[in-house]
Amino acid sequence: MESRNLTGYFVYILTIATLGPLLFGFHLSELNAPEDVIRCKKKSIKAAVAGPNLPQCIEMSPTEWGVVGSLYTLGGLMGALSAGPLAGRYGRLRAMQISTLFFAVGPIFEALSPNIGVMAFGRLLSGVGAGAAVVIVPLYISEIAPPGKKGFFGAFTQIGCNVGILITQLLGYFLSHDSYWRLILAIGGVIGAVQGAGLLLSVESPKYIAEQGNVSLAKKTLRKIRGEHADIEDEMNDWGASSAGQVDEEEQTLLSNEDGPVDARSKQSGKEQTLSIMQVFRHADYQKAAIAVVMVMLAQQFSGINSIVMYGVSLLAGLLESNSALLNLAVSGLNIVVTAGCAPLADKLGRKVCLLSSLAIMGTSSLLLAIGIIKSIPVLSAVAVLLFVSGFAVGLGPVPFILASELVGPDAVDATQSIALGANWIATFIVAQFFPLASAKLHGKVYFIFAALSAFFFAFISWYVPETKGKKNADETSAPNAEKHDHTANGAHHGPPPSIISPAFTPPATPGVSTPSHPRPPRSIPVDTSLSTSTPRPDLLPKLPQVECEVRARIPTTTGHEMWLHVYRNSVDTKEHLAIVFGSQIRSRSLDAERPGETELDRMTRGAYVGRLYPGRTSSRVEQLKKAAGVPSKREPESAFSSAHIDDSNGLLSPSSASSENGEVQPISPSELPLVRIHSECYTGETVWSARCDCGEQLDEAARLMADPALSPSGGAIIYLRQEGRGIGLGEKLKAYNLQDLGNDTYEANILLRHPADARSYGLATAMLMDLGLDGDRGIRLLTNNPDKVRAVEGPDRQVVVRERVAMVPIAWKTGGMKGIKSDEVEKYLSTKIEKFKHMLDQK
Repeated sequence: MESRNLTGYFVYILTIATLGPLLFGFHLSELNAPEDVIRCKKKSIKAAVAGPNLPQCIEMSPTEWGVVGSLYTLGGLMGALSAGPLAGRYGRLRAMQISTLFFAVGPIFEALSPNIGVMAFGRLLSGVGAGAAVVIVPLYISEIAPPGKKGFFGAFTQIGCNVGILITQLLGYFLSHDSYWRLILAIGGVIGAVQGAGLLLSVESPKYIAEQGNVSLAKKTLRKIRGEHADIEDEMNDWGASSAGQVDEEEQTLLSNEDGPVDARSKQSGKEQTLSIMQVFRHADYQKAAIAVVMVMLAQQFSGINSIVMYGVSLLAGLLESNSALLNLAVSGLNIVVTAGCAPLADKLGRKVCLLSSLAIMGTSSLLLAIGIIKSIPVLSAVAVLLFVSGFAVGLGPVPFILASELVGPDAVDATQSIALGANWIATFIVAQFFPLASAKLHGKVYFIFAALSAFFFAFISWYVPETKGKKNADETSAPNAEKHDHTANGAHHGPPPSIISPAFTPPATPGVSTPSHPRPPRSIPVDTSLSTSTPRPDLLPKLPQVECEVRARIPTTTGHEMWLHVYRNSVDTKEHLAIVFGSQIRSRSLDAERPGETELDRMTRGAYVGRLYPGRTSSRVEQLKKAAGVPSKREPESAFSSAHIDDSNGLLSPSSASSENGEVQPISPSELPLVRIHSECYTGETVWSARCDCGEQLDEAARLMADPALSPSGGAIIYLRQEGRGIGLGEKLKAYNLQDLGNDTYEANILLRHPADARSYGLATAMLMDLGLDGDRGIRLLTNNPDKVRAVEGPDRQVVVRERVAMVPIAWKTGGMKGIKSDEVEKYLSTKIEKFKHMLDQK
């Protein structure tokens, strides 16, 4: 969106919101220029009464002055930590309105302070407002800014801070005498009142409204910001706003009249639970992002910028004499010009490039400033200060405020912003409290410390912080190789969408693309994924997980058949995944492998034996038993698949390719290949008799097909993965059920919960099939209605080869409704598989 397309209303709400960061900068430096007047340090000033009970100045020791300055940062910390939860619960607009109360009241205590205590209290209140503002306003600006321009408008937070600093420097330059310093402090309250009035005509962030479930109101609000003729559909799609949640104006009116405000109900149905500060740090997906944002915020303060902003006049007074105040004015003006001029760089060059450039310039400037002060070279010091501030404006000024909204999802952005700004305020407190002491002891050498810190943060950001330029959401930023797969210049993505089945990456929120469709297949078809195809392929892990079968046991079933239950452990999670095996010729390699120090009883206890266990059996190995009984060894007859032959190394049956006497592979028909089903855990469908899905029925049907020697002469295996609810977990699945009762299908419910349509991973299944000897060119039959699953199960190098895809037909369809699960919910579930996932098109 070009500047000429920006509406006047957008400029208005942007300006009003930016008054918050302006007041942050105002209060940050309001005591800088008039310090000598306030503390009665100028010889011409007497502690005369300036008005009723108000002294002209207030004598303070350096320690007391440090307390007055640092209480502002303490208030800022309080405001920053509380603002995130406040903005998440009540909205960005209401949170900004609350912060203006502190901006209006705090300066009253400051301007009318008769003593140190009252002034310190006023500074504390102003700090609370400032701390809240720099948390909320960057979020608000990021959510109302046009796509592709978030970096540019995100810089307005820092520009506002710089304008506030310049205002106080100008006021201080002209009003630092007599009691006029009180007027400087009072003007901050006036600006706070102006912002409070201006917010009455502002609107809530449309993205925040959409996240509460009221998509219709969000669309109306965004239309007001962008203009009546603006195309806003793509922007709303980037938010993940589902069309299923839209309610037109007529429906809203009717619902409001009948059942109360639709907005309240929409919030209940559409809002995902926001995370607390501690939950963000414990969250596997957001922990790294939170650390990155915190470290960037610490870099902003420990680079030394506030040593110039807060103490520049007194620091350089001895060196530059009467010109120190003018230099600070020049610094403030330069900061605004450079920040505004460099604002587009974050979108053009990238956030990370700007941060690293900023640290390099500031580190070099710190060295020059240290030399200038130590060697008493005024020109070098002045140039170093101006270069120092310019470097800050390039990246460390504007970029940190926008990172939180780009590195984490909507459920964590409020808490992450509070964490980041809380760290920022702690760092500001440290600089405000200890820089005067360090400067008094070390003089110019203190800037060697800032140079070293800049070098440290340069190295850390280079290694740890990801680039967020061009990324629409946190999923794209956190995805593996996200920086390598950039979008086109305008952020558009061309070509077919990626498959939703991918063991390489399961995103914490919906990728924002629809499930790909597939051509109608026959009921049961041969497949060969080595052939070229136009359908998108899943991104597979370059290296499969490591798996090991811990134990297996014979399980007689209620149908009269037997199966072998295998329990697996792996290198990627702590769950006990299962393999349900039909047929004795399918064996686990890791289970049969000898383990150091184990006895024959140990081997039989964990199931590493051949044949059947019986009382008095002493060996797990067939050959040893035969020798002990005096029975000559005979070669076992070979089956059509993986004939169970004796492995000479351990005397155990193990799978191998069916071969003739001369070792040539014998051709076999697809029906003789073992049948494999990849099944994900479904507690509700398998255990508590749910009629919302047919998962339990599918599991039973798979077992029936594999146990029947006429249908599966080579047996089969059900790989039972602990991936409840398509990988989202039981708790989230129950939430999805509630959303389905509200009118969404299973696909839409997952999207509303910020989950992919299918979050399951199949890398474990591939590794388990290989361990069971079902790998190799001979191949398997895969029982599935999903064509995507074929390539996902085969693995990155086709370690497992699927020769035939066998359809899983619902029993109710095969029997004309006489048998099988019958319910409205399961019909909707199966319809969604057809319409959204394009499964079972050949069966309907």
